[in-house]
Amino acid sequence: MSESRATDSIANLDAKTARWDQLLPEFTASSESVDLIALLQQMLRLLQKAAPADSAGIFLFDEETHTVQGQVTDLFDRELNVCQGGLQDALRRNAPYLISDITDRRRAGCPPEEERFRSQMVVPFRLAARARGALILRSKELNAYTEDDGEALARFALVSSARIENALLRQKMLRFGESEVERDMIMAQEIMARLIPREAPHVPGFEVASAYIPAKVVGGDLLNFVTLPDDHYGFLVADASGNGVPAALLMTSFRAMFRGLIINNFNIRSVFHKANNQLLESTALPNQFVSAFYGQLDAVTRRLIYVNGGHVPPLLIRPGQPVRKLEMGGPVLGIVPGASYHEDSVVLQPKDILVCFSDGLSEAENAAGELFDGQQIQQVVEAHQSSSAEEICRALQEAASRFAGDSPRDDLTICVLRFP
Repeated sequence: MSESRATDSIANLDAKTARWDQLLPEFTASSESVDLIALLQQMLRLLQKAAPADSAGIFLFDEETHTVQGQVTDLFDRELNVCQGGLQDALRRNAPYLISDITDRRRAGCPPEEERFRSQMVVPFRLAARARGALILRSKELNAYTEDDGEALARFALVSSARIENALLRQKMLRFGESEVERDMIMAQEIMARLIPREAPHVPGFEVASAYIPAKVVGGDLLNFVTLPDDHYGFLVADASGNGVPAALLMTSFRAMFRGLIINNFNIRSVFHKANNQLLESTALPNQFVSAFYGQLDAVTRRLIYVNGGHVPPLLIRPGQPVRKLEMGGPVLGIVPGASYHEDSVVLQPKDILVCFSDGLSEAENAAGELFDGQQIQQVVEAHQSSSAEEICRALQEAASRFAGDSPRDDLTICVLRFP
């Protein structure tokens, strides 16, 4: 591709991305409803604003029957028939599926009555690596959609999946006979269980271990890993204000929003700036905010770039040197309009151990009102300097549990990165 064509392509993608970025705050601010159909209709109305379409639909995947059960369309007052080939391919590949000319019935798998359309784009939405359904746009124009359209719509789908998941969970809870408090507790637990990864990723040359222990009253802790191109790996530790369903829903939205920003922008400071502004525009309740630490590791150069948005500082423990707190960044997200964020970096060395955690670890309190502070965390890690990341993670959990005893505690989230 020539330099001029490449520049035009980048500019085109930036324009499309900017158009979707303008819609995301509108969507997050207006989609707090737990009514699923109302939420889907709102999604379709926003799709009309950002993409050329003569027909659009949303198809939901039923996890019990493993079939596409529900569908919604409001661009036409009639049912939108699915092109099974495109839908199945998009769900299987977990990537946008474009058909330039759906008159090719055999490839597209479209029913004969859909001959009035020429182009189709199918974008799956997923949560915790599970298919939740797909967004479908159709046009009467040939070659109406490009890969840039697919990338831009994929960001919208990422945020949408979290909202749909919340609405589905609320519907499920309302079918039960528990009290409202019990329903909210179960719902919050289910939301957080789906946000926390079951296992840490494999990072070449490093050991990674993580743990999440929910409290009886579920808070808003988040731990998330992102695999990026060129041997880069991201990890996010965050904590939403409050507890219960409001905190869980806020963290669900924040996770989807942050991932959508980070996979399209390696400028971490810009990601925090945009996330802060979007939280300010979308939080429905007063005093809702998120503290967050995000680190991005180059596994080849061992350079870690990070931004700390008001989160409890991770500890970098290096043999024979004072402990280093990774504090550089800015304020918590969702409070200060136009806040600035700064990044810092460190090149990891053999025997380095990085411990990221929520305040459920550093503020674990015993009966005497004493805190399990950074110094005690450091002592536990140094006592297990030769142990694996998994063993260090377990030792921290056990030490905090012994310290707190029967005292009430917050959610506990730990991530250990060790360079052997």
